[in-house]
Amino acid sequence: MLEITPLTSEFAIAPQIALDDIKTIRDRGFRAILNARPDDETGEYMRSAEAARAARDLGLEYAHAPARNHAMFDPDTIDRFENALVELPKPVLAHCKSGTRAAILWALVAARHRNVNDVIATLNNAGQDLEFLEQELLDQAAFVRSSPFRLKDAGLLSLGRSPLLGPGAD
Repeated sequence: MLEITPLTSEFAIAPQIALDDIKTIRDRGFRAILNARPDDETGEYMRSAEAARAARDLGLEYAHAPARNHAMFDPDTIDRFENALVELPKPVLAHCKSGTRAAILWALVAARHRNVNDVIATLNNAGQDLEFLEQELLDQAAFVRSSPFRLKDAGLLSLGRSPLLGPGAD
């Protein structure tokens, strides 16, 4: 049985999904699936193209924003995940191998729009002990706020007001 962990009212994480899980995801009220797992990782699992077809056949939107463990903190990786969050209908279920990578990416995006202590509290409330991320989250917040070109897109600005990232804006 698929273990879904809500972080906010519009965003949840899960470990690697299987074909049979997609109907469960839809039946649980999700409108989109966001896959953070690269297709070339080792192991047996459903690849992105197959998951996208199955999701769309059941009326769900699907996005693939792969993040390699060694590149999770790369701005391009975070941007890709953030843009998927902007474009996908809510609520969104994000998954990877264990769910942790999806939680970390959500936190890195949320730190661009929310107080870092609130982001960590949201993770803790969901049972995700990721306090070791605090400095990375602070760095992400400083990075995005230091650039006059970041967050100019209307979709990114609206993400900052969205319950997808938790309550309250900076």
